[in-house]
Amino acid sequence: MGDRTPISEWSTDEFCHSGIDSSVAMKSLIPDGYKPKLFLTDPPYNLGFDYGSVSDSLEIEEYHKMLLRVFDAAYDAADDNAHLFIINYPEIVGRMWDTVIEPKNKNGSPRKKKFWTFRQWITWCYPNNWPPSKTKFTRASRAIIWMTKGKPEANVKQIVQPYRNPWDRRVKGLMSEGKKGPALYDWWPQIDLCKNVSTDKVTDPPYSNQMPEVLLRRIIHITTKPGDVVADPFAGTFSTVKAALHTSRLGWGCDMNPDTKIYHPTIEEYKPYYLDIFDKIQDEQWFDIDPKTEPFNFERAGIDAENMIRALWAGLVELPRKQQTNLALELERLEDYSNSWNINEQPSFKNEDEDGVSMNLDLFKQLIELIPRDSIKRVLEAHNIEFKKNWSDSKLKEELFRFIEEIVPNRKNTVTEQESTPFE
Repeated sequence: MGDRTPISEWSTDEFCHSGIDSSVAMKSLIPDGYKPKLFLTDPPYNLGFDYGSVSDSLEIEEYHKMLLRVFDAAYDAADDNAHLFIINYPEIVGRMWDTVIEPKNKNGSPRKKKFWTFRQWITWCYPNNWPPSKTKFTRASRAIIWMTKGKPEANVKQIVQPYRNPWDRRVKGLMSEGKKGPALYDWWPQIDLCKNVSTDKVTDPPYSNQMPEVLLRRIIHITTKPGDVVADPFAGTFSTVKAALHTSRLGWGCDMNPDTKIYHPTIEEYKPYYLDIFDKIQDEQWFDIDPKTEPFNFERAGIDAENMIRALWAGLVELPRKQQTNLALELERLEDYSNSWNINEQPSFKNEDEDGVSMNLDLFKQLIELIPRDSIKRVLEAHNIEFKKNWSDSKLKEELFRFIEEIVPNRKNTVTEQESTPFE
């Protein structure tokens, strides 16, 4: 096997199997001459998820025995130098450590049978909008356990993250040499769950716990080459097999649930792109997530939060009316959080109403002072607020301030409570 195995040898019938125990399938249904370089899988979590006719509610001991049986079979079927990546919840991984990850005999001694060697624990962090628990922090991560057989290659420098301080002299030097960023950390953020709105989510019929393809591709790119076999013994929707085909690898998958046959990919899923360009890209650095989707980085931009707020406020007039309103509300919310909701920055107990009025007046006075006269007029015109052309700057700013108070909820009419307007 090499990195130039012809796709003409791949077929759905030979590489995709449903309704059979993968520990059996890996012994007899991986085509002759093919040795997986990577096993990439998210096993059943044993938490009662709906996997059709396959039970996800085994006794803990039976669950661990099932996993160990599969990973033993994967070890035997793998290339002499191969990787195994297991995705699961951290507490489940912790519970299975001595029986599945580093299996031991009942007396605690290591098994003599050769097995995968633990290499690294990676934490996959994802944004989440699930209802919060009353007794626990909101779940927003899973464990990715990286294990190896022999001494497989892994190009961990190929996929990187953007530099955080590109103005630094040393970093500038690295970038001038063609470097695009530092290596990934052992925690991977910004890869969202595969939700119903995800482009690669299967919805007909729906299936529990489908993995996002960008996560699968990252691991495939780092640990294999085009033409290598990538296998998933708990294939589910066969997402791993599809991700392998999409990156010019040969995907093999098996799932005990016979109903998963509907998800089997066809040869039309195969993309030769990476086979064609691999020699050109293998020694270079790449991103696998669009850097534009990253949260705005104040440090990298060289500005502080106050300047950022000023820039947003000054540019408010360029937005559509609805976005102008939402941005004004968001700026107010951030200020309210900073001054009222930070447990480590609690103010002294004074008259809260008076403090709130003073704080808000000071905030908006500073912000409105930054807006050019013409921009104020354009904001007022966009919201059909009448004003006279000969109004002074202070009068225009007062009118804008009045409008802001109207669109920000739960605020008093603080202008009338003052002896004079904040702009005189």
